[in-house]
Amino acid sequence: MKDVNVKLTFYEIYMGANVGVARRLASMKRGETNKVQNKDFGWHTDIESACAEVVVAKYLNIFWDGSINTFKLPDVGEFQVKHTQYENGSLLLRKEHNPSYSYILVTGTHPDYVIRGYLAGSEGMKDEYLSNPNNTKDGEAFFVPQSKLKDISDLKKSAPREQNSECRYPGKE
Repeated sequence: MKDVNVKLTFYEIYMGANVGVARRLASMKRGETNKVQNKDFGWHTDIESACAEVVVAKYLNIFWDGSINTFKLPDVGEFQVKHTQYENGSLLLRKEHNPSYSYILVTGTHPDYVIRGYLAGSEGMKDEYLSNPNNTKDGEAFFVPQSKLKDISDLKKSAPREQNSECRYPGKE
């Protein structure tokens, strides 16, 4: 059982969408631009990514705080969540990502998502996965195929149920 289908309710989508909009506005305020210059990135990217975090929290039964501007902290419990709308998309990791975190790949769009699996950052940050498909200045990343991901059900058995009590305010990382 590697792939897990998760359907979000209206209110779960509403919660994720609100966080996604807040994250987009925070990025705009900081003057951030689309690092990989992908014309398909926009508001929906932030909304779907936040919804992907809701998906993982729902599946693992871990509280999701929907934090904003907490880039170096895990998204859900102790896990980082990566999303792509593409069914066959890869787990995308960057050199600046923390190799000690586990990264979970979620594909799909609201309300239907699929958790494809997970991998420790150190296992995905290998030269064999390094690529720059758009040939852009900041586009180089590790693209880990879904076939290399571990079964998410392993995490469900071992996921901690206690929340990290660290302060999650921006600037308090």
